[in-house]
Order: sequence, then structure tokens, then C-alpha cells
Amino acid sequence: MKVSEVMTKEVASVSEETTLKVALDIMLRMNMRRLLVRNGKLTGILTIRDIVYNGDLNKKVGDVASKDVQFVMPTATLKEACRIMTSQALGSLLVGDGVEVEGIVTERDLIRYCKPPSSNVGDVMNIDPIIAGKDATIKEIVDFMKKKWVRHAVIVEDSLPVGIISVRDISRAMLSKGSLEVKVEGFMTVSPFKVTPDSTLETARRIMVEHNIGFLPVVDPRTLLGSLSEREMIAAMSL
Repeated sequence: MKVSEVMTKEVASVSEETTLKVALDIMLRMNMRRLLVRNGKLTGILTIRDIVYNGDLNKKVGDVASKDVQFVMPTATLKEACRIMTSQALGSLLVGDGVEVEGIVTERDLIRYCKPPSSNVGDVMNIDPIIAGKDATIKEIVDFMKKKWVRHAVIVEDSLPVGIISVRDISRAMLSKGSLEVKVEGFMTVSPFKVTPDSTLETARRIMVEHNIGFLPVVDPRTLLGSLSEREMIAAMSL
């Protein structure tokens, strides 16, 4: 299957002078995590993680957006796209010739259409996810997210996951509260879907696709053992 068959053709864009608050509002209303940045021509890409990591919604998009955009040809295979994402530690690729943008392909697009190897979750999971209690502030969690360059944290109680906080959840808190000095419990996703180390990657992939999520805690009956994100899935699919 080719990238052109799974890419999203319509990609929203903002100008460099747009504030992060306006850009974030657009992302949440349109249910997207990325915006192209244009100043007459393409100048960069802004992700919801860029906004959350920066924290100041009054800044301009041009001050925060990444100028280093990575393209993939529309004729590339999905496995080739997986390999580029893994090697560059990216969550999306612009589709086109390096100048003109024909669309965008994301980790979630690839997970929807790629088949993972016949491996188990325990073979590829992250054994050191960010963990926090329900009383932690979102700011404390974001500080750890920035250090590890991740988009999720697991909220635990009695050693087991009771919630997930993602950069999207955090962005909603930023807009509604205007501050990250709030407790995570009020914004986390509760009762998250979970897998075990013995679950197959295909089982995990189907859960992600069916429920439109990109992160799963990995557990046994007594404790959290790790996590599986789109990043680990894409890396496995690139082999």
C-alpha cells in the first residue's frame, strides 16, 4: 500500500503571526494535532506537543513551530514511511515533493493500515513510562514529558493505572484554566484500555484503531509494567 492511499489530503494551516491560543483552539475544534505554518509559502509545522511544551499561549506560532519539515513521496510504501518516522523520531510526514504539499501521513494513519510483526507487547514496550499520582499537578507532569520527549503519562493508584494524561488532555486544561498548576485528576482519561506483555501487537493495534487512541498501559494483575505507544508500534512495523 502506498502513502498516497492513506494520507489526509486537507491539511489546515495558520500564519506565523497567529497566537498559540488561536492555533490550539483550531486544533481542538478540528480534532487534529498538527497545523502547517505558512508565510506565503510553507515555513514550518506546529504540533500540539509544541504548544504544551512551550506553555505560553500568548506567543506567536512562528516563534515555536518547527522549521525542519520532513517529506515523503506519495509513491513511498507504508513501511518506508514507518522507517522514516522511526529514524527521525517524528509523528508525521508531509506528503509531496519537498515543495508542494499533497497531504500528511501520521503515526495513527500508519497504525490503521500496517500489520505489525508476529510479536508480543512485551517485546517492544517501554519499561519506563512517566508515572504520577492523582494529586500531581499537570505542570509537574509536563516537566517530565519535556525531559523524555513523550506525549503521555500514566496515573496510578495502588500500583495500577487509573488514568492517562495526554498532551491533548493537557491542552484542554491550558485553554480552560489558563494555567498548568491544576491537579491532573480533573483532566485525565479514566479507566484506560490496557494490555499485558503477552498480548500480541496485533491485539494492541486493533485496540488503538477501534478506540482511536495512541497509548496503552501494560500491566499484570498487580502492577503497571510499562507502556505501548504509537512510537513503539511504528518502530516495530518498520522492521
